Amino acid sequence: MPEIRCQSVACNLCQESACKHLFTARSFNVVKCMNCGLVYLNPMPCPEDITKIYDTDAYYSGEQSHCGIALGYPNYAMLEGHLRFVADELLRPVKHRMRRGRVLDVGCGMGLMLSRFRELGWDTYGVDVSTYATEYARKQLGLKVFTGVVEDLDFPEGYFDMVTMVLTIEHVPNPRGILEALQRLMKPGAVIIITTHDIAGLWPRIVRGRWRHLNVPEHLYFFSKGTLKRLLEKTGFHTFRVTETATVASVTSDNTGLYAPVRLLHNYGLMSKMAPFLRGLHAVARMLNLADGVTTYSQRV
Repeated sequence: MPEIRCQSVACNLCQESACKHLFTARSFNVVKCMNCGLVYLNPMPCPEDITKIYDTDAYYSGEQSHCGIALGYPNYAMLEGHLRFVADELLRPVKHRMRRGRVLDVGCGMGLMLSRFRELGWDTYGVDVSTYATEYARKQLGLKVFTGVVEDLDFPEGYFDMVTMVLTIEHVPNPRGILEALQRLMKPGAVIIITTHDIAGLWPRIVRGRWRHLNVPEHLYFFSKGTLKRLLEKTGFHTFRVTETATVASVTSDNTGLYAPVRLLHNYGLMSKMAPFLRGLHAVARMLNLADGVTTYSQRV
């Protein structure tokens, strides 16, 4: 892919410019805000150049790279079973408190998880910057999916009952702007579910620049539970549930470690059966502070 241009940015959470350098990953500087503690890339890749990473099928088939380093997924379609499982798991803690309505999946990719929401009775909508992925979702799956960014969506205020952002917020150049736009599009009391990686977990603190989920230049921001909750609060949301996860690829340096255990469980039809064990594993990870992922459940105020 073409060269990625960069620009200096202020902290997206508190708007302060003072930051300290933590380490360099793949020639990109990872810094920490001196005021609020948000970790991010600075200088940061320009938004128009970042979009090009995701625009074609190369990102979803293991053919995308930057400076010789693989980006994206070796085979995104292979994750269909896992993403359906993720959809069920995300809804499990809140299904008792909300009725099915309109859901918007931000960063929906090829729509594999969104199709599961549709099967469960939701009126589904999606948005993603990838031309390839959104065309697939529309033509192959028949989903209502839009190509572009949340800020450009043309829906009435208070339109959505639920929003999901699964491993998306770390990719976007302006997380605060997206959450402000979503706040306007959501009904009062509507729920937003966000999953991302936790830079304050034990693994990232041990391996630092070798942490698999740095994954630059795809990932621009590296939240902790604290910085994510504060960003949600600043943009008009109340967080009522936070869960941590321990991912299987915490210290791998390529794109293969993420998939092997997941693929085996799905191939043998064990994913659903193993769900209680996996939840228990995550509970142990929380007690031992081994988690390096976080999921927040928040309501629009």
